[in-house]
Amino acid sequence: MSDETAEQALDLTRSPVIWSHSSARHFNKIQRNVPDHLLERLGTSEGKVDGVVHVNFYPGFLVGKGQKGDVSTVADHVEWVAKKAGHKHVGLGSDYDGIESTPAGLEDVSKYPALFAELIRRGWTDAQLEDLAGGNTLRILEGVERVKEEMKGEPASMGRYTRRKDL
Repeated sequence: MSDETAEQALDLTRSPVIWSHSSARHFNKIQRNVPDHLLERLGTSEGKVDGVVHVNFYPGFLVGKGQKGDVSTVADHVEWVAKKAGHKHVGLGSDYDGIESTPAGLEDVSKYPALFAELIRRGWTDAQLEDLAGGNTLRILEGVERVKEEMKGEPASMGRYTRRKDL
């Protein structure tokens, strides 16, 4: 989706959000990656939206065409998302079932320990790694379920929102 669409979704949602297969645009300026200004909108404090960005391992997202990247490259993306959004807002969206190439050292899920070892070398705690491995995603899914329950009985229409004429 476009950045403008993402901004509108963040403006309107009551539910937590997931970017399921994205990386940090800071490193590779493609539309699929999340820009810093959107990463900074994630959080649990006032005015922010709880959410998680699942870092994708596809080299075309990580480093661009003709490059492969490695475990360190993926760790760079994970750390950048954590720096901009917080450790509670990053996850893994490897996309192993949809990509034709992988970063060196992350050829399949059995190689996850190499990524976690790299993050440990960079100072990540056990709690942060547990959140990265699935805890953050579970929190978001629980939040979505909570909002679903809160919205029961509300009309399905979004008529109470004013639609912009240029949409």
